[in-house]
Amino acid sequence: MPKLKKFNVVEKTWDEFWAEFWRIRLIRGDEATAWKDQQVVEFCFEVLGLRPGMTVLDLGCGAGFQARLLAERGIEVHGIDISPPLIRYARRMAKQHRFPATFSVGDMRTFAAETPFDRVVILGMSFGFGTDAENRATLDRLFRSVKPGGKILLTGQHPYAATNHTGPEWLETDDGFLLHRGEFNPITCRLGGWWELVCPDGTNIIEGDNPEADGIRCYTPPELRGMLDQAGFVNPEFYGSWLLPPGEMQWFSSEMITVAEKPRSKGKSAHR
Repeated sequence: MPKLKKFNVVEKTWDEFWAEFWRIRLIRGDEATAWKDQQVVEFCFEVLGLRPGMTVLDLGCGAGFQARLLAERGIEVHGIDISPPLIRYARRMAKQHRFPATFSVGDMRTFAAETPFDRVVILGMSFGFGTDAENRATLDRLFRSVKPGGKILLTGQHPYAATNHTGPEWLETDDGFLLHRGEFNPITCRLGGWWELVCPDGTNIIEGDNPEADGIRCYTPPELRGMLDQAGFVNPEFYGSWLLPPGEMQWFSSEMITVAEKPRSKGKSAHR
């Protein structure tokens, strides 16, 4: 009878496991991810009316891959992310490849922009990780962070397709098999889950404390429309993929992409 392999469980911090392994080492050389980033940037140029010389705030910028593509097309980008390793990597890449972007560590739930931007984007399904109150406060901060007549673009988890991500899902990597288990709570409408890496030598790497441990709130378009209206935004539009020409969100769509505007005139938002 073959000898059974003993598994050794190693817990790593969220920055070590999610940020450094997943968001940098695993993704930076992935052709499919690079192609998706190009799609995302092309879509942003189309629906946000981006032009060289405009300023963009990239909230939840990660390792700065999309920020780099924006900067290389003449956009003045500032990226903010909660993970110090991701921001350090983004800064190194900006210096090494000489693209005009700046980065800082910050939390989208508490950040404050010194001057408003032409556009603000939250990419990578990053909107919704806070409580409902925190997410509403984030929209208020976005309103103050964008110029009158400017636009915001948010990506969140598609509410009607959340159960597609409950897994378990396996991904083979050079380091071993990456396993994802997801959980969707239909009462709170939050999608959570966790990752672990099963290495060939029997080591199981799991993530420790996670600032996103409570999962992401899956807002429906009517809910998000009401929140945007409360924050002062107008003309919300909902798209279902990054493909061009832009297509309206459907129940079977792969994404939930929301675009809204800040009014040029003061009107009902004068109190903000």
